[in-house]
Amino acid sequence: MSSADPARASFPPLGAPPPADGAWAIAEPWLRSGFKALNRWCMIPVHRAGLGAWLSSPVTGYMLLLRVRGRKSGLMRETPLSYAVLEGAAWVVAGFGPRTDWYRNLLADPHVEVWMPGGRHAGVATEELDPAVRARILPILVKATGAPAFLVGLNPWTAADEAIVAALAWVPLIRIMPDDGPLEAGPDDPGGRAWIWRQSLALGLSWLAWRLARLTARRFLR
Repeated sequence: MSSADPARASFPPLGAPPPADGAWAIAEPWLRSGFKALNRWCMIPVHRAGLGAWLSSPVTGYMLLLRVRGRKSGLMRETPLSYAVLEGAAWVVAGFGPRTDWYRNLLADPHVEVWMPGGRHAGVATEELDPAVRARILPILVKATGAPAFLVGLNPWTAADEAIVAALAWVPLIRIMPDDGPLEAGPDDPGGRAWIWRQSLALGLSWLAWRLARLTARRFLR
């Protein structure tokens, strides 16, 4: 069953969340603050500039920019999120559970925009509650997040799919279906190979800049 029912604003548990007095309770405020600062000063400007694909790789993960209207302000809010393109849709998770701000916003208004490496799409976001669909999508989506996937609390590349799904039982899974038709994964999306030439070029230019800086510094120090 898929749903974006505003009744979910009361946050009935999807599954068993991390213990309130455990390590997650200690780490969550710091993670939230860190992600907010990183998104505001780095990730959002990069995506606005159309350069999000240059940050993508199997290690760093693949990200889109979700634009959703604020439930109180009415303004468009932007959040970079790890994603996967599967079954004609873009899929994301609310990593901080049902109290995630952008998730609460789309419960109020499910009409969203996603800015992806292959283009921008308006669409409708629905929450996926069907256990069979969650079991099919979550393991793939978690791997698409790259190194941050270890925040799940296990190694998604060695753990069984069932363990991944169980670890994320409390996390909302969101399907974003574009208004302009089903999505197809492109070379810059998870599973594509464009990251190879992009990261190679970025590393090459970084090495060249470093060499030029060293040569310039030597000349001034003579």
